[in-house]
Amino acid sequence: MDKVEIVLPIKINSKLSLNRLYSCRYHWSVRERRAREIHQKVILQLISKKIPKKLFDTKISIDFFWNSRLDLDNHGYATKLIIDGLKGYLVKDDNRKYISKISHSFWNGKGVKIVISRV
Repeated sequence: MDKVEIVLPIKINSKLSLNRLYSCRYHWSVRERRAREIHQKVILQLISKKIPKKLFDTKISIDFFWNSRLDLDNHGYATKLIIDGLKGYLVKDDNRKYISKISHSFWNGKGVKIVISRV
């Protein structure tokens, strides 16, 4: 497997913004619930697209394509939640041993497009 592309049918808004997280407006239980929801959506999308549960065995890059009103640098929280949802299914871990690059771009499609590629 050299490349996997998925589109998560989720709407990114200020509830998943880094600015909101930094403002400390969320109780830990809200953050935990949001993380669980995103992790489940990631796994369900992988299963529904019949993407096999197979970890990349080399370094990877992950490209995110967002359709939201948030600034690109404000997608850090959503990025973290999505990558954590990929761990154990396609991504072994999210440290530098396994992920060499993460990029962010805008697109006009629905949801969040994620492209995971071997480096």
